[in-house]
Amino acid sequence: MNGSELWVAAAAASPLLSYFIGRLSRAAGLIAAAGLFAFSSFMLRGEIYAGAPYLALFFWVAAALAHSLLLNGSVGEPRDRSALQKSLARAAELEADLVRIKEETTTNAAGEKRSLAVYSAVKLLSETIDPPSAAKQLGKYLADYFGTQEAALYVYGAAGALEPFAQVPGSRGLPSPAELAAMAGGFPSAPVTAGGTVLAPVAAGGLALGLLAVRGADDAEEAAGKLASEIAFALKRVMLFRQVEWLSQTDGLTGLWRRGALDEKVREELRRAAAFKSTAAFMIADIDHFKRLNDTYGHQFGDAVIRRVAELLKAGVYETDFVGRYGGEEFGIVLPRAEPAGVLRKAEAIRARIEAEPFSQGLERVRLTVSIGIAHFPRDGRTPEELIARADAALYAAKEGGRNRVVDAGSL
Repeated sequence: MNGSELWVAAAAASPLLSYFIGRLSRAAGLIAAAGLFAFSSFMLRGEIYAGAPYLALFFWVAAALAHSLLLNGSVGEPRDRSALQKSLARAAELEADLVRIKEETTTNAAGEKRSLAVYSAVKLLSETIDPPSAAKQLGKYLADYFGTQEAALYVYGAAGALEPFAQVPGSRGLPSPAELAAMAGGFPSAPVTAGGTVLAPVAAGGLALGLLAVRGADDAEEAAGKLASEIAFALKRVMLFRQVEWLSQTDGLTGLWRRGALDEKVREELRRAAAFKSTAAFMIADIDHFKRLNDTYGHQFGDAVIRRVAELLKAGVYETDFVGRYGGEEFGIVLPRAEPAGVLRKAEAIRARIEAEPFSQGLERVRLTVSIGIAHFPRDGRTPEELIARADAALYAAKEGGRNRVVDAGSL
């Protein structure tokens, strides 16, 4: 390549110089390219003549420089990011919508689960004729409704004290009925939180039925209050059913269990004793010369005597023992897991306590005594009928032996 060709090539390449330097600065690129083209033209001055080749080169370089400037027109100026920003904003909106939809779906699912639990609980309580079985199922509905393992329903029993009715299966850590009553400080008028436990009153028609106790649930006070109001009237029906059932099994004069309930308890304890190879005892106590008391002082005094003897019998045995009115002036007591020596001591203590009790009739103090017969399972009988018959035989022996005494069937 000779010198002329070299400068022609340099002139032709000046737009490339303009482009690459123009990436950093358009002005510098333009100056550099114009300088290179002018210098190349100067070097070719001896060969420039009016001819097409040079004019073509000039116009090509001018066009190439213009194109270079156009390509580098946005260099150094802020780029238009509005479209990108709009896209990012839209993506953020879509993400927020997705989060909201998920939250609404979760909330709706939880709400549907609670609504189903309420419906099921009300239906169960409204239709049941077996409160113990209903209580077990209700515990599962409490778990579904509150979403926690720490929830229970306590109701007021026949004695006016709180007692457990239903709780979530496996529930632990909830207060005992006594602790619950102390925490509530009486029957609250609205849900309250005490000791980390939410207590919601359940009442219907002005009648206090019980308390809901909940721990570890979301919005527990509000949720417990709503459930309490929803189940109140259905629970009232169950409570009335229980009361009627209880009245049918208890003696109106003494509050003790009737003969049918007593017989059932004997059968139940004998089945349990046979299954666990343990013992049980049955005791019959009869007021001595009761007919003479009635004839002398009247039936009203006789009723007062029966009520007081019933109280002394209940006070003289364990809470796990079962006291019932066997009929007339006779009382039956079922003693689970009892041993002969211990039962004999207990019967003697009861006999002595009743003998020492003063019964007032006007200005007169009346003393009375009881005779007691005892029989043990499996020693004296393996069926309820055999055991009761042996206890009755021991009572008869006590009467025949002079009354005011205790006789164990094992001594006959």
